Amino acid sequence: MIRALTLILFIWASGASAQALRVRSGEHDGYTRLVVQVPAGTDWTLDQRQNGARLNISIDDVTFDTRFVFDRLSGTRLQALTQTEPGGALDMRFGCDCVAKAFLHQNSMVVIDIKPGVFDPPPAPVPELPLTPPTSSPISDEAPVASLALSLLHLNRLGFEGQLMSRILQGADREVVDLNLAEVGPRLTVAPGSLHASEKLASNLKLRSVLDDVRGLEALALPPLSARTECITDRELGFDNWSDARPFAIQVAAYRVGLFQEFDRVDYPRAIQLAQVYVYHGFGAEAAQVLDLLGSPAADQEQLLAIAHAMDGAPVPTSNPFAGQQRCDGSAAFWAVITEGKLTPDANLNAIEQGFGRLPRHLRRHLAATLSEILISAGKLEASRRILRAVGRVTEEDSVDVKLAKADIATAEGDVAAAETLLSDIAASANTITEAPLALARLIDRRWSDRGTIAPGELELAAGYAQQLRRSELGPMMAQTHVLALALSQEFDDALRRIETVPDMREWQRTRDQVLQLLAERADDITFLRHALAMSDKTRNSVSVDTAVSLAERLVDLGFTAPAQALASRPQDRTRRLNRAQLRSQVALLQNRPRQALLEIAGDDSARAERLRAQAITQTQDYTEAARVLREAGETEAADRYDWLAGSAIDDTKPSTRFGVINQISTHLTQVATRQPDKPLADAAALLEDSAMARGQIADLLARIAGAGGDQGINGHTQ
Repeated sequence: MIRALTLILFIWASGASAQALRVRSGEHDGYTRLVVQVPAGTDWTLDQRQNGARLNISIDDVTFDTRFVFDRLSGTRLQALTQTEPGGALDMRFGCDCVAKAFLHQNSMVVIDIKPGVFDPPPAPVPELPLTPPTSSPISDEAPVASLALSLLHLNRLGFEGQLMSRILQGADREVVDLNLAEVGPRLTVAPGSLHASEKLASNLKLRSVLDDVRGLEALALPPLSARTECITDRELGFDNWSDARPFAIQVAAYRVGLFQEFDRVDYPRAIQLAQVYVYHGFGAEAAQVLDLLGSPAADQEQLLAIAHAMDGAPVPTSNPFAGQQRCDGSAAFWAVITEGKLTPDANLNAIEQGFGRLPRHLRRHLAATLSEILISAGKLEASRRILRAVGRVTEEDSVDVKLAKADIATAEGDVAAAETLLSDIAASANTITEAPLALARLIDRRWSDRGTIAPGELELAAGYAQQLRRSELGPMMAQTHVLALALSQEFDDALRRIETVPDMREWQRTRDQVLQLLAERADDITFLRHALAMSDKTRNSVSVDTAVSLAERLVDLGFTAPAQALASRPQDRTRRLNRAQLRSQVALLQNRPRQALLEIAGDDSARAERLRAQAITQTQDYTEAARVLREAGETEAADRYDWLAGSAIDDTKPSTRFGVINQISTHLTQVATRQPDKPLADAAALLEDSAMARGQIADLLARIAGAGGDQGINGHTQ
């Protein structure tokens, strides 16, 4: 008994003398971090070497616990961690051209960062200079300067940064400075003011601290410990192990047996395994119901819950554990995109595509359209095509959601014909419940964007879906699609009547604007005026700017100035300023207010504004100025016409326009014939010749005027 007790005490004493320090790890963007917890006040050193480093801890018989280090590492910067014997150094071997930097955090954690870099061997040590200069042998002027060179001059940037960091961390160990990493930037470790040397020191001594070596670098920023969330490794997630080779039904039955124990308590491990099987086979709602039996899931099961909701396209109910993981290298990047629903700027597309490719075949078919839509929204069309091609290799025929994704790609590339063909095939499919109405809605909206027309069969299909799905979630969308289809078929009376009876106009704002724009563009004059003139003030003030401009332009063309003025002068409009000003100028011209028309287009140098300016000047009877304005705008024909009306001569010897020729003929007819009184016979012959020429020019002038009489003026009407 005494021997056994002695043996136990000996073993306990031996274990107490050796201390095991756990090594924790983390993978960050650009570097790998190791953290070793040490007792406060422990001395330590980090020795660098080519593609490796050694950490020495001043503790007798110290050992390092490195069992869980590589569970959280997905990169190749750190390849191995070894310790030859208790009390020995922790040897690190790198898998890249990397360097290691270490610092002490909170006086109890040695933090080692491994990042790509070039190893610089430490410079040769330089002997320290004595505190007092020697008095026996003064320095000669011919002494070699190299003997006074400081080691600082032999360092490159990385070497200087390493030594500078070491000096700062030495000061932290001596509690001269602090390393409070909560705030990045300059901090005062002592009260403001200079450090004065003691008056009792000898004149040949100086009082210095480690802070004097970093003077001028107060803004040195130390890397924070948790700048970004750590990447979730594939080993930690373990998605591939959520199911085995047994059939799905057998696995579910095995885990459901014994799920509830006595007193209706849920067996936690079985519930987790059952939820994992459901998620692995694409049943997200069922997995979420199983997790609800556990109450609030543990922190390590938030990933399972997030993936379960993403399987059915539902938002993550709690904080997303995959937030910030799109930059990572493993499958966590793929699940981050699926759960967040959008692509971040720092996303790792290669890791996302590789994570998608590692999914089982049924999940690739299930999630391909979702991932493709996200990539299309981010403008990554080629990556979206690669995802769809990967699905095409495992399926014989494209599913409906894959066809929708291909239609979106064609639309983004501007291939209207391919997009309409795909949407038409989906809309005509009889085996789809929700995809066909959605495809029809996209097809009709595409026809409106291209200002095309729809077939009678498509109109009947839209009416059938609107009636069939009126009480479903797709009901409002299909009702709007039906109204837009009616407008595209020029059935404006029925379309506007349906709009007037909707309960909530805010949901129908875009559809009403689309119908009114089609009304302004395609309706006959009677139909347009019947609806445009009967428009209420509330509707007139609530339509979009584009719709108001379209309606006002049609009203101006028809000569209805008052409603056009109301649409072009709305105080809430901030866009299309020049178009609205030109409309108000046209209204002013129709109301015979040329000065107001000129005021509306002041500062507008567009071609349309120049024509309106010339028309306003014409109303003031200043034909010469109107001709000058039109000639500067490049309207040579109209400028020559107003020069002819003004009686101005044209400088061109060979006029190129019809009114230029008319003006030239008129100028020649007004010239006085040259007389020869001293030569009666020659004078008579010249008069006969001038008379014949004048008759020919008059006939030519009348013919050209008759041909130009049907020309339209600058305002678009016959003058």
